[in-house]
Amino acid sequence: MQKGKVVLFDIDYTLFDTGEFKDSMLRNFNIYEGTIGILVKLGDIANLGIFSNGEPGFQRAKLEKTDMLKFFKENDIHIFDDKDANLINVLEKYKDTKLFLVDDKLTILSSAKQRMPQITAIWVKRGPYAQNQQPIDNFVPDATIDDLSRLYNIVSSND
Repeated sequence: MQKGKVVLFDIDYTLFDTGEFKDSMLRNFNIYEGTIGILVKLGDIANLGIFSNGEPGFQRAKLEKTDMLKFFKENDIHIFDDKDANLINVLEKYKDTKLFLVDDKLTILSSAKQRMPQITAIWVKRGPYAQNQQPIDNFVPDATIDDLSRLYNIVSSND
């Protein structure tokens, strides 16, 4: 069933606790607290997808080992070695939907908003990229969150 809304998530530092993963020497595949709950709730009102950077097989393994893969339709999983280079093509795919882009990298959100101003850019402010991010001229994300718990209200109230 098409819900008219699509939420695309980054994986590292957004859904997946990459800091703990690195600290464990790549052994502990953990997600942030509340992640599964918010994916269940959001799945009732939107189609969920992935837009992430990294080696595709390795990123997919993170989704599988944390039991998150089942929340995302295959045609809405976009994992690239170079996320920036594929941004336009991914955005174009969703041009006729209400798109929410959830990422810890302000630069990705800014680039996406420049190319498609109607998207809702949601900055998850955690992890090293977010903590060290300098402001970007002429860009403020539509929402800034510390965890995913506020996402349901943002997506459900945004038509």
